[in-house]
Amino acid sequence: MTESASLRAHAAVPFMNPLSEADVDGAIAGLELPAGARVVETGCGAAVLLRRVLAAHPGASGVGVDPDGEALARARAAGVDAELIEARAQDAGLREGAFDLVVNVAASHAHGGFPDALRELRALARPHGGLVLFGEGFWAREPSPAFLDALGGATADELPLGLDALLDAARAAGLAPVAPPRVASAADWAAYEDGLAAEAERYDDAEARDYAARIRARHALPYGRDTFGFALLVLQR
Repeated sequence: MTESASLRAHAAVPFMNPLSEADVDGAIAGLELPAGARVVETGCGAAVLLRRVLAAHPGASGVGVDPDGEALARARAAGVDAELIEARAQDAGLREGAFDLVVNVAASHAHGGFPDALRELRALARPHGGLVLFGEGFWAREPSPAFLDALGGATADELPLGLDALLDAARAAGLAPVAPPRVASAADWAAYEDGLAAEAERYDDAEARDYAARIRARHALPYGRDTFGFALLVLQR
């Protein structure tokens, strides 16, 4: 199986999201997990975040779930010490209420997208104190029709408008924020998306060239670099 253009391009950046390593590692270090914590990452891709959580919290055990076998192969090659399940989240046999920490960052699609994912992530977390490390995009400004078209026909209702709306959705799903949100800066976004485009342009195939061209075209639009936001939330059930 050939790796997707997105997976290949993401080899050039730390995560499959625009967050800085300092923000991600800071959020992980601040998690208050019990001894022998059970951790699951849904939509884990190459399980980069799961690996960092387990390294920062010795004694924790992990499960990573993703339907992309190529991404999981990268996780295994990187030495991720966790159970890795090639399946959709709903088909992985995950037991509700069984996890001290549920990780889902830039992967709400693994649960049908925002905001429904929040309810499913809450259900996986341990009652009365289980944590959810949730990373999601939001519109930093109202997206223009041209911007949505450049995303391949996205719709404005796919993401919340503003960080406050994202936090309100978490609360509505029964999850309480327990730490200040960590929000990707303009510099974080530039490093992420420019890195993706440059890496994709290294490959001489139509899929990779098209992937890079879409990023460049979106950036050329008015507010092309100022419409997306992304936040990392630590939430508690």
